[in-house]
Amino acid sequence: MWKLGLLFVVLLVAVEHGDSLRVKRQYFAPPEECVISHAEIEELVQLTKLAEGRKASRKRPSSSRNPTDQPDACSRRLGEFKTTIEDVLARYSTMQKASISVSQYELMKAQQEQELTGLLRRVDNLEREVEQRFRAEIERLRNSLQKLQRRLNDNLRLLEHERAAGRRAQEALCVGHIQGGNVEEAVKLYRALNGSYEMGRLTNDTYQADGDMVAPLVNFFEALREEAQAFGTIGGYEELHAQVERNNQLDRDRSRTLFHSLVGLEYYYSDPADINRVQTLRVKLIDKLKSFSQKTR
Repeated sequence: MWKLGLLFVVLLVAVEHGDSLRVKRQYFAPPEECVISHAEIEELVQLTKLAEGRKASRKRPSSSRNPTDQPDACSRRLGEFKTTIEDVLARYSTMQKASISVSQYELMKAQQEQELTGLLRRVDNLEREVEQRFRAEIERLRNSLQKLQRRLNDNLRLLEHERAAGRRAQEALCVGHIQGGNVEEAVKLYRALNGSYEMGRLTNDTYQADGDMVAPLVNFFEALREEAQAFGTIGGYEELHAQVERNNQLDRDRSRTLFHSLVGLEYYYSDPADINRVQTLRVKLIDKLKSFSQKTR
């Protein structure tokens, strides 16, 4: 009987010892192998070169890895790098479109800088983690990404200069159409500027201390009546009123023109602050018109 008990104890110790060895083997198991091939890095390097010139190419280098291969940790991270680079190039292509607004452009520009900076940081982290024999390849990728960043920045600076010159030309043409009474063409140009031409600045550029510009400007504001909130036409009315009054050009006819144009304008606004601005300016014009009536008595 005692022999059976002893055998049971021996078996129990053996099982526990085996479990302990398995735990130790798992604990000291070598980390997942991380292999970086020249072909994988070359694919990313070639991808960074697609921003050469003014526009990013639609072509993409094909992957040299067999789709059936199970990617290791490094390959997965390189795949993430590739996705980020493709996103950067796609955004860069969008930024070159004339149809995007200034605010959209600035947002995408900030996203570009953030993504490229973050990508370089991730590449640096990978370079510190991989074996020595792979670091030259990672450094090659890093250098290529830095060149991409500089190239995009240079291209965007050139693009911004061109866009600014184009906007100035459109603004001048818009002002010319307003001054010439061609409201329809002026409105088309103004809409095409996507809100980059602030209404107060347009008013100042058009008015130029010429009292006869009150009527053309009011006609322009009225043509944008249904888009008053989007374009902030009340800012134009306020600027025009202030300048005409400052130059002692706010006579009865101009006061009446401004007043009648403001009637009902608040219904095209949803912002209470803007509605209040419309009503406040209208009250000022009512007072001005009353002052003319009192003078004639």
